[in-house]
Amino acid sequence: MPLRGKVVLVTGSSQGIGLAAAKALAIANARVVLTSERELSKCPEVLALLTQFPMTTQYIAADFTNDGAAEELVKGVSVLFGRIDVLINNLGTFREPAFLDLSHRDFDFIFGLNVWSAIALTQAVVRQAAGQGGRILFTSSLNGSRSEPAHTLYDASKGAINALTRQLAIELAPLGFTTAAVAPGLVETPLTDFGLKSDPTARQAVIEQIPIRRIATVDEIAGWFVFLASDAARYATGIVIPVDGGLDAQQMALRPITDNERK
Repeated sequence: MPLRGKVVLVTGSSQGIGLAAAKALAIANARVVLTSERELSKCPEVLALLTQFPMTTQYIAADFTNDGAAEELVKGVSVLFGRIDVLINNLGTFREPAFLDLSHRDFDFIFGLNVWSAIALTQAVVRQAAGQGGRILFTSSLNGSRSEPAHTLYDASKGAINALTRQLAIELAPLGFTTAAVAPGLVETPLTDFGLKSDPTARQAVIEQIPIRRIATVDEIAGWFVFLASDAARYATGIVIPVDGGLDAQQMALRPITDNERK
């Protein structure tokens, strides 16, 4: 899907899905700005991408726990490329205590990073667009509709992202913006490893619950952002697309099936 000329901002793009999406967008001829809270010198994979696409990729460090970071980032992108055609709100984390240990501070951190940063950036991009319109994309998760133990705030925040995707489709349509979210299942990233690489037995137990019997790669998720950023998806808005190997289509993966049921 050629994206020549489109300017795309991808948050949380120093690793994982965000980095893979940025790379896929650059290959599709978009002009891409990557960002995370880390300094560029500490992001070797980003440096490699900037070297590969020196004319069409840039990196701006931004910490969205700071007030005003979204507005400053959008101003920085405008200085570099003049505008933003596509925003990919990918930034997020799932690190949180057990439910009974959750605090207001934990809530503010998870929802601030996963939800408020997306709202603040979307506001800044819409204001900067000045009637041009554009596309607002989100990285959601299957956790937004299917619960997982020990992920109370993360699951709730991704449910909020799904609702935000739908609501902004209505809110921003008069301003020329469309929205969509990609909701992955389990993906092989530094954030989602949680010991699976070092524990083959636990890894296999997880894989056996996925209908297509493997964990997704970041590249399998990145391609959806390329498609959704392209004009081929211009009429789709307010949609949340599960990309999960069949997890959302399945009920009780490990329930034993008796011989009587098979007859």
